[in-house]
Amino acid sequence: MKTVRILPFTIFLILLVFSCEKRICGCVFPPSPLSGEWMLTTITYGLSQKTVTAADAGYSETLTIDGVTNSGNFRKVRNGLPISDSHYSLSFPKGGSTEGIIYFDKDTTQQDFRLSETVLYLGERIPRGAVIADGSTYAYKKQ
Repeated sequence: MKTVRILPFTIFLILLVFSCEKRICGCVFPPSPLSGEWMLTTITYGLSQKTVTAADAGYSETLTIDGVTNSGNFRKVRNGLPISDSHYSLSFPKGGSTEGIIYFDKDTTQQDFRLSETVLYLGERIPRGAVIADGSTYAYKKQ
């Protein structure tokens, strides 16, 4: 008699287990901290520490950066003409999310960056693993 009562209960538990659906992640990944459109405002030359505006340098330049979390697409346009584009990834060796390194996949280069509110500071773009002593710093303002 006990097996007759246990059998429906066991079948009920088995059906309950198999009726559960696997949850699909409804996660929304945050945008890359560098996402947006950036316009070159100033260049500070490394050796002399002289700062000039983009107009003084003789060109205009915009960066379009999109992506989520730590990777995405990068595009540079100078005087209205595209000059580079690449998939990128970010690294934050010191922790945080405002200072780190951008790694470009297309030409295997890297570029230091620092983000300060609405200004993005980029160092010289160099081959991965190289060290530069006195490169220029490019300041971009978010559009």
